[in-house]
Amino acid sequence: MLNRRNFLKTSAAAAAVGVSANIAGTMAHASTKSPAPRNPRPYSNVDWDSAIQIYTTTHGHITGQSMLNKFLERDYEFLTISNYYPSAPYYPMSKMTRNYYRVHHDHPVMFRGTLTDGPFDWNAILKPWVDTLEEKYRRQYPFEEGGPLFTEYPADIMQAPNAEHHSFSDSPAHICAPGSLYASGTFDARDFFKTKTHGYHFGVGQPWRTGFDNMLNALLYEDGGGVTINHPAWSHLKQEQMLEMLDYDPRVLGIEVFNDSSELMTQRGWSEHYWDHALGTGRQCFGFFVPDWHKEGVNVLLIPERNAHECLKAYRQGNWYGALKGCGILRFRSIRFDGTTLTAKTDKTAKFQIIAKTGVIFEQTSEKISFTLTDADREKYVYLRLKVYAVDDSGEILFSQPFMI
Repeated sequence: MLNRRNFLKTSAAAAAVGVSANIAGTMAHASTKSPAPRNPRPYSNVDWDSAIQIYTTTHGHITGQSMLNKFLERDYEFLTISNYYPSAPYYPMSKMTRNYYRVHHDHPVMFRGTLTDGPFDWNAILKPWVDTLEEKYRRQYPFEEGGPLFTEYPADIMQAPNAEHHSFSDSPAHICAPGSLYASGTFDARDFFKTKTHGYHFGVGQPWRTGFDNMLNALLYEDGGGVTINHPAWSHLKQEQMLEMLDYDPRVLGIEVFNDSSELMTQRGWSEHYWDHALGTGRQCFGFFVPDWHKEGVNVLLIPERNAHECLKAYRQGNWYGALKGCGILRFRSIRFDGTTLTAKTDKTAKFQIIAKTGVIFEQTSEKISFTLTDADREKYVYLRLKVYAVDDSGEILFSQPFMI
């Protein structure tokens, strides 16, 4: 495995070849088949002895080389950069330049209440009122494309499109869509350039169902990726609307259980109660653990071979686990559930908990556990999930994906 800390300089041309081919090859084969339901038994097809454990996140903002370096230093090998303003994929990284979406805005935008196709020439659009802007913004005009945003990264880094979508007309939700080419909104989120004043909506500006349809219709692969509901506690998302979103399409994968930025800024980074509420209704809901703008929160994918498609398939199948810290402090070595018995192993001694609808139903400190359901347990427990604490002072916590009983 390549050490992310010893990353290589990569040319724009070399990085773009495989990615462009992926886009052309997959978008041409849209499927009308109904998507499969969320997997109630994650890991059932994982060979833990040979699986590659890949560090990644569904929600991480990377706007330049210095931020990219922080993710590489944490051994991230699969990047689905989730920037906004506009909410457009920074994909492939090799094409991204300073001011890219100010001079290459091709996606539709809500303009005076109507979805309006691009391209948008912001230099021409702003010209009638640019003299009314505050001086520090007026000095940025006209917008010009700069040099590459990313100049150093591993030649074998895996990538997929993603963005953080927001400002729906009927929901406070923020949404990511790893694996989707969908783009929304404008660069001018704070109306510093008075585009909102003149009728250009800075976000999705449509109902969340319409936004979800657009995200799902733009997935690179029909069997990988999907929609994630970001930091519901921070967003003050009503639990009833979370359930509506989960019911809307099985490719709405789940929710962010932990968001580091939300925790640091507002102490509303934990949405574990949302997770247990959804699971307690009998709905499968995968859990994501993300850094957002900050550091902690990792999704550890379990894949049979190194490529972006396998990473996105792992998300769709629930074949990953969450880590609060990552960096190899503590790892799962196996998790198996056959419908009756749940077994799990870690690479070192840890405190295992099994959580069900009724709360914590099992606790043991060891390197491996085995727990068997009785017939009387099934109806009251509804689901099982693992929460595993490191016994050192690292603060690491691991989270399995849930098993529906």
